[in-house]
Amino acid sequence: RHIRSTPELDRLRAQLSSLMPYRAAAEVLAQVLPVDAGSDPETLRRHTFKVAASLPVLAAAKPATPAEAIVVTLDSTFIRSCEEGERHLEVRIGNVETTTGRRQVFGAVAKTDTDPAALIRCSLNAVGCSKGTALTAFTDGCPRLRGILLKAGVT
Repeated sequence: RHIRSTPELDRLRAQLSSLMPYRAAAEVLAQVLPVDAGSDPETLRRHTFKVAASLPVLAAAKPATPAEAIVVTLDSTFIRSCEEGERHLEVRIGNVETTTGRRQVFGAVAKTDTDPAALIRCSLNAVGCSKGTALTAFTDGCPRLRGILLKAGVT
């Protein structure tokens, strides 16, 4: 079966790819399975995202008590490929935390369909943000990051 694979093999590929780099996961599968299980790291990446897209998205439960104060941190960094000619990724990561210890962590790769402002809003709702909640935001001063915070409603 050239392009098709069983759901079990897809889940195994996704599980291994979530625990280690795609290249290492491909090497493990090549050693363990007697069939061509997708020894190319890009094949594993595609299968991992295919499985992730099929997983159900659970709505976050709103906390019973609204948070009095929330701190939002947002930063970006570059992940550079060690291989010549490979792609480099800009990653935006952040944290939403209350004074009582409720916390949400989020991240997104730049230039993809993921909206970091939507991730911030979702995280704020998950930790109990309300109209009376005091919000404090920290960034490194990058105008792009400040724009994301403004888009998310964090002024």
